[in-house]
Order: sequence, then structure tokens, then C-alpha cells
Amino acid sequence: MVELKRGRASDNVVGQILRYMGYVQDLAEAGQKVKGVIIALEDDNRIRRALSMTPDIEFYRYQVTFRLFKD
Repeated sequence: MVELKRGRASDNVVGQILRYMGYVQDLAEAGQKVKGVIIALEDDNRIRRALSMTPDIEFYRYQVTFRLFKD
């Protein structure tokens, strides 16, 4: 399960992805494990604390760069 956030992710995202993971777990076969990934531009202390208690969810920050060229 992947949750992509446009900007900063806070602790409410952890509850959101846990709900989604619960839905997927209901559909999974016996023995299958559901993992979650949150991807956001920034995080904060609240989400870091929440994620420290949820080992099945990983957090990644993204960085966007682009260049403009005039021909």
C-alpha cells in the first residue's frame, strides 16, 4: 500500500494508511502480510513518533528538481 502526499505528511496520514492496509488485509490470502509506504515532500516530529510504533510502514521523502531550457 502506497500513500503519496503532495507536501508535508503529519501523523494523521498514519491512521489513513493503516485504514487502507486494513482493507487490503481483509482481501489478502492467509499468511500474506500487508506493508505500507508513505511518500511525502516533508515530515514532522509527530509522524516520526507515530511511525516509530508502526514497523510495517516505511516513510520516504521525495525531491523534485527540474530544469528549463530555451532552444
